[in-house]
Amino acid sequence: MTTTLTTPTRFGPGRLLTAIGNETLKGLRHGWSERLQILIEMPLFVTFLLLLGFTTGKADTIVATGKLDWSLDPHRTTWLFLGIGVGFIYTYLHVQKMFWRLLAEIQTGTLEQTYLSPLPSWVHVVAGRVLAAVAETAVVVGVVYFVTRLATPLELHWNPAALVPALFLILGSAGLALIVAGVTLVWKRVQLLNDLVLLLVMFFAGTALPTDQLPGWSHPISNALFMTHSIAGLRTVMLDGNHLTWNGAGGLAWMPATAADWFVVGLAVFRLCERTALRRGSLAGT
Repeated sequence: MTTTLTTPTRFGPGRLLTAIGNETLKGLRHGWSERLQILIEMPLFVTFLLLLGFTTGKADTIVATGKLDWSLDPHRTTWLFLGIGVGFIYTYLHVQKMFWRLLAEIQTGTLEQTYLSPLPSWVHVVAGRVLAAVAETAVVVGVVYFVTRLATPLELHWNPAALVPALFLILGSAGLALIVAGVTLVWKRVQLLNDLVLLLVMFFAGTALPTDQLPGWSHPISNALFMTHSIAGLRTVMLDGNHLTWNGAGGLAWMPATAADWFVVGLAVFRLCERTALRRGSLAGT
């Protein structure tokens, strides 16, 4: 069965903003309804970050002494906090929440309501979830920051310039979420693929290990990831206390270029997969 789309009714900027606002409130209500799940996830994030802080970058000490020094280096822990605790947690929550909520809408048959709205379907996927992802991440990162500070001081420079890499992190994550959303529309239960993609992005983006310590063949992959440059930009501003440069990882040339590329590619993949799902008549169901 093929699902037929009706042509959306054109409407003005006021109604457009109202519709986007409604989608945003819907995303926030979803986030509030999952507060218990978020509470359960917090110890996972904190434990993961602290274990990385205790173990990574200590190979030379282990080789020299035969022992693991169970102490946290403030500079190294701050470096990890910005990579794992901010960059990766935001992308993880954005993509995972989008996937599970979209899958729930597919299985309950409420997804087709999206196509009764004059808003483009990809706007529902992006606009309704970005603010909710930011709100959820703010709570989770706040708890991770507080608990980590109890273990060791964090060397953070609070500078408004950090908003620049943060905004491009949000834009790039929206592109990745659109890719996952498109694949979900066609193949539905792709949670293992979703987890694998996030794991690879975390590894190649230099969240836990510096990208210059990764294998040489992986450098083109790292350079193509939006998260690599957003996290490098955050570390430049908030860890090193420096200004953003134009060139290199985290520079003002790479950050917008990679984030915009991921968003455009994500939008193209979503539209292609959406047309495939509509042609098959498989928007609803398992």
